[in-house]
Amino acid sequence: MGAVDAFIRSIQDAIRPDDRGSISEWAAKYRILPPDTPEPGPWRNERTPCLVEIMDTLSPASGYTEVWLKKGHQLGGSALGENFIGHAITSAAGNILGVFATIDDANKWNLSRFEPMRTATPALRRAVKDRDVKGSDNTQRRKKFPGGMLQLVGSNRAGGLKSSTIRYVLLEEVDEYPRDVAKQGAVPELARNRTSNFGSKARIFGNSTPTIEGASEIDGQFNRGDQRYYMPPCPACGHRQRLLWENFRWVDSDPTTVGCACVGCGIVSKEHEWKRLFTPDMWVKTAKGQPGVASFHMPSLLAPLGWRSWVDLVVDWLEAQGNPIKLKRFINNELAECWQEQTDRVQWEVLKERAEPYALRAVPRGYYVLTLGVDTQDTWLAAQLVAWGRGERALVLDYFEIHGDLTLDPSNPDSPWFKLDAYRHQAFRNEFGIDLRVSMTAVDTGGLHTHTVYNYCRARRHDSVIAIKGDRPGKPILGRSSRQDVKNGKGDIMKNGVQLWFVGGDTAKSSLFARMDADEEAGRVGADRLLRFSTQLPDIYFKGLTAEVYKVELGRWEKLAGRRNESLDTLVYAYAAACHPTVRIHTARVAEWDELERLLEPRHRDLFGGVPPAAEVAPAAAPVVPVSPAPVTSPVQTSARDEELETVTAGDDGWLSNTDNWLN
Repeated sequence: MGAVDAFIRSIQDAIRPDDRGSISEWAAKYRILPPDTPEPGPWRNERTPCLVEIMDTLSPASGYTEVWLKKGHQLGGSALGENFIGHAITSAAGNILGVFATIDDANKWNLSRFEPMRTATPALRRAVKDRDVKGSDNTQRRKKFPGGMLQLVGSNRAGGLKSSTIRYVLLEEVDEYPRDVAKQGAVPELARNRTSNFGSKARIFGNSTPTIEGASEIDGQFNRGDQRYYMPPCPACGHRQRLLWENFRWVDSDPTTVGCACVGCGIVSKEHEWKRLFTPDMWVKTAKGQPGVASFHMPSLLAPLGWRSWVDLVVDWLEAQGNPIKLKRFINNELAECWQEQTDRVQWEVLKERAEPYALRAVPRGYYVLTLGVDTQDTWLAAQLVAWGRGERALVLDYFEIHGDLTLDPSNPDSPWFKLDAYRHQAFRNEFGIDLRVSMTAVDTGGLHTHTVYNYCRARRHDSVIAIKGDRPGKPILGRSSRQDVKNGKGDIMKNGVQLWFVGGDTAKSSLFARMDADEEAGRVGADRLLRFSTQLPDIYFKGLTAEVYKVELGRWEKLAGRRNESLDTLVYAYAAACHPTVRIHTARVAEWDELERLLEPRHRDLFGGVPPAAEVAPAAAPVVPVSPAPVTSPVQTSARDEELETVTAGDDGWLSNTDNWLN
């Protein structure tokens, strides 16, 4: 084809009228799934019948301008969004905006979702040229095509959400967005403003896994719509109904016996018996909804056969019993329902009544990992030592403050950092006479001493110390990390000098209070509790734990006026340290806990039955100023790690290999 012919074709493509065909028809005709997907090859609507009506409702002829999907995990919801984008590019051109929680998420979507779809689908490959092709003018987050352009932006940047007029908007995982972008409104509201000029031709597709009731964006958008539920017929009697978790049955904790009971006839049918009857036309509207707004609820119970099975769901459900973190994850990710947060303010006196008469800094049976959380104030450090056991069971082992000039060099015995090092390096003896050491320390970088903390953590990056910073609501307890520039004492800048980890403080606080609620509801006592406190902790500790309350209307935890919250913050930071890739208590396997128990709680004693006495400790050069009874401060140096923390990935299987931080 000559240059003139190519130019004429590009003009024809740009001005062609919309293809009135549906997105599901487009997917079946054009979409090719790349080789690295679970089911590569041509898209088959019969494999995902639950997605067909959602795609058709997004199509040009539907009459709906907004479609919202409240979904579970691993259901094809992301692939549906890709089909929405692909159809818009090739069949009904117009400017497209893709909004993601962060710029990093946008980049990942481009590399892991859009580019594989583009290269595997010839129709898209013709429309969107490779960024390396001369004249394509395409970048990682901007794709030009005949008749429009695709832009990928982060939800936390108002500029990307309000500049130009847009016809199509993809809102990916809306519950991870900030509730108010630069005080200009929520992202869905800004998206509607950007599409208003297109009237009925505009399309907005938003999807997300829900989070907390009253604060979940996708739940609110779902309630704006016509609230459609998938209702297949009973294999035994034909009665149509929602598949509700409360109707699932299994025998004697055996997940392989799972089935769903019909609300009509009561007969329990197996997964394959229900799902072989699935067809695209089984969505039922249950509300009038606002004009032009459709909404769908899609739990993991509807996953196609061969994907996430009901047996897998029962296994996860049984493991979640008594564990509020896993239970919340199951309700959000599998049932696609909101978690009901405990919003009532807890009185500190009530919390103190939970305390147990165990000694601080002495590790009881059943706890194998120690982490330290440090909060940085203007003139002091607050720190909390937490011991961890199976099932993320936590026991507060110490809480103290170190007052002094934080600008002093850590090598100065008068420096709070010097005293913190002495504390970190001491040993804590368990009931079996085995000495444990701190596996990871997380130090907050907020406040007036950010670069002081950066320098402290940078110098100890091989000594299991990390720098942390709070992240926005809804993020993981310990999420991504990024490189930050560091200013040293001479004012010189070290580019990318420290690795900064982001902490989902709200997520951690919700989890910790859910643990306490679960303990109370189950009537647990002693070692069975998920979170334990000592009677040796002072009143100020319990007052600090209750210094914040969850505000549903704001979707975040808020500190009460005039209250100190260091004990809550340091508990959160110790929790984040326990989730670090080199510690990872939250993903440790049973065999790993068994090995720790074998090492730290040997079942044989000394020949004469005695337990070795606690090691004699030399006094610190300068006393730590404690809130609780004075901690031992022997400056015992541990071995440095052979590898840098930043090189360790979440999939590292070396959880037990670096035991020098736990054992003498």
